[in-house]
Order: sequence, then C-alpha cells, then structure tokens
Amino acid sequence: MRGFRNNPGFTLTAILSLSLGLGTSLAIYTVADNLLLRPLPCHHSSQLAMLWEENPRTHFLHGIVAPRNYFVWKDRNDVFQELAVFSTGHAVLGDNERAEEFGDIDADAHLLPLLGVQPILGRRFTEAETRRGSDAVVLISFRLWQSWFGGDRAIIGKRVQFGGRPRAIVGVLPANFYFQDRNIDIWSPLYVTPAQNGGEGRWLWCLARLKQGVTLRQAQEEMSVIARQRAIDDPDFNKDWTVTLEPLRDALVRNVKPSLLVLLAAVGLLLAVACANVASLLLARYTSRQREMALRVSLGAGRQRLVHQLLTESILLALMGGALGILFARWAVTGLVFLAPKDLTQSLEIVIDTRIYFFAACLASLTSILFGLAPALAGSRSELVQKLQIDGRSSIGGKSHLRAWFVGGEIALSVILLSGALLLFRSLEELQSVNPGIKAANLLTLRVSLSGAGDSKPSHSIQFFARAVREIDSLPGVRAASAVSHLPFNGMSPGTFVLIAGRPQPKPGEHLEATIRTVSPDYFRTMGIPLLSGRDFNAADNTEESPHRFIVSQAFVRKYSGTANPLDQQISAWMEENNPFGQIIGVVGDVKDQTLDQPPTPTCIIRTLIWPTIAW
Repeated sequence: MRGFRNNPGFTLTAILSLSLGLGTSLAIYTVADNLLLRPLPCHHSSQLAMLWEENPRTHFLHGIVAPRNYFVWKDRNDVFQELAVFSTGHAVLGDNERAEEFGDIDADAHLLPLLGVQPILGRRFTEAETRRGSDAVVLISFRLWQSWFGGDRAIIGKRVQFGGRPRAIVGVLPANFYFQDRNIDIWSPLYVTPAQNGGEGRWLWCLARLKQGVTLRQAQEEMSVIARQRAIDDPDFNKDWTVTLEPLRDALVRNVKPSLLVLLAAVGLLLAVACANVASLLLARYTSRQREMALRVSLGAGRQRLVHQLLTESILLALMGGALGILFARWAVTGLVFLAPKDLTQSLEIVIDTRIYFFAACLASLTSILFGLAPALAGSRSELVQKLQIDGRSSIGGKSHLRAWFVGGEIALSVILLSGALLLFRSLEELQSVNPGIKAANLLTLRVSLSGAGDSKPSHSIQFFARAVREIDSLPGVRAASAVSHLPFNGMSPGTFVLIAGRPQPKPGEHLEATIRTVSPDYFRTMGIPLLSGRDFNAADNTEESPHRFIVSQAFVRKYSGTANPLDQQISAWMEENNPFGQIIGVVGDVKDQTLDQPPTPTCIIRTLIWPTIAW
C-alpha cells in the first residue's frame, strides 16, 4: 500500500482501468443474470412453456390463441400436465374514496395452480367463479395490499369496484410473485368457451406445464401433429396455421436475448483489454523495480516469496478496482433499466443481490491473477542477482517482448470493440433514417380506462372521448388531439378478416387480413400520417348511427385493391356479430406498426371509438 501511495499515477491509472472493465462486466452480467439465469418466481419454471399460433404464409409469428383450438389441444394432448389461458389489460379499481388504474390478468381457474402459487391470505378463485356472470371476485398483489389497504389482514371479503363491477377480494398473492408483467396487481376470473367471438377470434395467451420426463421437443412434435389435424378438420379457420412451443423464460426475453449475448461478449473483451492494460503497467513498473527485486533476492528472499509479493500487489489493485467497479455497476444498472424498453423491465425484476457481489469477488480474484501473473512469472525467470552488477537501463530489453505482446493484444481487442461499436452506430443511424410513417416529435400519449365501460352503452364512451379530445385540443400549445384504440409500436397488432364487396367468398386459408384500428376525427393530422387521397373522418362519421366508413393504408391498396380505385370500393371488417359493408373514404400513408425493419402491414381504420372486440 505504501508503494502504491508513492506511485499515485500508476495506481490511479490501474484502478480506473480495472473499475471500468469490472464495472461494465458486472452491470451487463447483472442484467443477463436476472433475465437469462435467475429462476422465475414459479414452481419448477423450467417445465413451463408458452403456446403460440403461427401462420408462416402471412408472417404471423408468436400469435395468441383461439379458444376453439385451446379446448382441442387440452383434450387431445398427452404431453402436458395442465394448460391454462389468460389475457392482460388494465382497469380501474375504486372504493368510496379513490380510483386508480391497475394492470390486470384475467385468468382461468387453472393458471395459478399451474404456476404453483398459493395466496398468503385467502384462496384462489374456483372453477365455478370463472363462469360467465359470476366474475365477482379478485385476487390482489402483495404490493397493492400494502399500498392501498395498509396490509390489513381483514381484507378477505372486502368489496371494491373493479372494471365497473363490485368484486370481493378473496386472496392476496405472495410478495415475490409476479407473472408476465411486474405491474400486474389484480387477478380476475376468466371464463372461456370454444364459441367465444363467434369461434373465430384469436385473443388468448396460453401457458402449459410439461409432464415429468417430457422434453420440449417431444411436446412440439405432438402439438405439430395436432395442428396439422386441426387444419384438416377446420380448414376455414386453421389452414396454414401451426403451433409453436417456447420456454416461458425465452418468451419473456425473446427480443433482447441476442443483444444481451452480444453485450456479454463485448464487456468480456473490454475486461480483457483492462487486464492487459494493467498487466502492461505492472510489467513496466516491474522493470523499474528490478534492482529492488535483485536486492531482495540477495538478502535471502526466495523466488516464491517474490511471486507472492507481486501477486499480493495485483490482488490489492483488483480489490480496489473491484470496489470502485461495484459502485460503477450499481449506477450503470440503474441507467440500463431506465433506458431499457418497457416490455423488458416490466416482465422481470432486475436487481443487484448477494449473488452478484459473489460473482464480483470471483471476477476480481480471477482478473488479479491474470494480470498479476505476467510480472510474477517474469520475475521468477530472471537472474535477478546479476542485475545488481549492470545498469538498470540495460535490463529493459529482456522483458520488451512480453510487453509488446500485451500492447498488441490490447490493440487487437480494442479494434474488435471499436469495429463492433461502429457497426452498431451505423445500424442505429440506418434505423433512425427509416420513416416510421408518423411524426413522433412533440407527440404525447396517454391511456384512458373508463370505469364501468363494459356496462355502458357505446354512445356513452363515444361522447366521453369526443368531449375529452375537444378539451385537450383547446389547451394552450396543443396543435391537434385525437384518440385511437391501439397506438402503433405498442407491442400489440390487433387484426381481423376483411371482405371486399363484389368479390367471391375467399377459400379456406385465403382470407384477406388487415390490422384494424378505431379512431376519432383528426387522428391522422395528430400523428402526422399523410392523407394521400379522399378525406378524413369528421364529426358526422363519429356517431353510433352513422354508416360504417373506412380509411385504408397504402399497403392495403397495393395488396388488395389491385388496379381498382380504392375510393370506389366497399369493405367489411370482421369485428362484431354484424359487420355491414362500408365505403372507403380515404387512403393514408403506411405506418410501420411493429418494428422499423419490417414492411408495413395492410391497415384498415374505422370511424368510431365503440371499442369492438378485435381478434385474428
């Protein structure tokens, strides 16, 4: 320590190099550990898998599930202990004093038992309570129990208003439990029948638990056979559709796993550069200390004693660099979580715990040995006593080759890192140059959940949103305001079948498919979507009594209208039991609905905010 204090330039440089390498490695490892390695808060989570419906013909991947198919899978499979379905959303929770929106999972009675979760207070809801008309119970999260109800143990049986209906709280879930989204605070019963949505909608998430001894590959093979049989039995609905299984953890981190692996490799290289840098510094310092080392040997110090001394110095450096690196890592993890996509940070918790500190200690020990070994071995090979008889400057030559190798290694690793950084920067530039179809600058969004919306008439919702939009539009500094059922780039792409008047009924598996949105007037001007032909919706269109009118995207025209003038066409979009044909009154520019690297999908926009049931 005295030696380090007497050489502050070397000490500070070495510690900063190590803290940067260790800190970035710890930060990325913390994220990777939480997302890829840490067990999920579910019983035997490795046996859990999501089931997706996919249609390669339409590039529809990792899609939600149709009730009619779910019940067939449940009856015919021999590979699952249990299957369960659920859907997610938001609704308003209220009592006599307050109201607040919370995330909600509507789940059938099998989901919580499948996850192996038992409430810490009360019970799970029963099969009978999932029946339609009997959805009068809810379970709440531990967080909601503490924040809203002060941890009151007499909470069981208390009645609240949720989603506009009176509900009784029947259970409180464990503190460390979350599923699908950490912001889910309320669980409601879900009743599903094969004929829901006319038997043609796909709107459910499906989770399964594998039987003991059954591999994911075996389960996939059986479900593929069932899907092929479904396409034969029900071609109108299931032609070209198949089933894909995905481990639950992979489903939660699918979009970020490749990036995390690349980042882990990058910080590994950065740590190697830091180690090589410190090793080079230690070699340079050792060169200036060779006469000191020779004097120690002449006074009786053995080679092993010198190696111990040099390794002890490197361990001290690693401990100081590691301590500073942990502080840097804590700050970096906070920044990474803040900058991360919302769907990443909501699905899993990212924290630094004792496991990370243990990993930090192991990493610091390993790096100290790696960068301390070179000067230690160099010292053990030298004829140090002879150095007392020659000038210190002539002793540099014997170690120059080893230092050159370290410097060359640093340069090579740095070039790899810089090349990767430049490629990522170029990719970012390319993505930013892609026109998403909207003008996002100065565009603010908010989500509104209406308490009791399910029980009120559609006209009440229309009136509410019309008034809300008018009042927001009148605020100083607001240039335009509107409302939409589902924003672009929100992770959800509701779609439906479309018919064009005058054309024959499509054959099985050949239905026209389009993304569907309902909007209020001025939506396109607010979002900066250009109107290419025709007109926008107006107030007269935005009523329950007005005829159906549609505006379609360029991609819709290219794919479905052919050479015909789209403004002369009438279309029908499957959304409710009765779906009359309506006139296309306008064509707008394309919006890249999901990601910037995929082509825009055909989109159909309808004229009112009735909030219809929408599903593939």
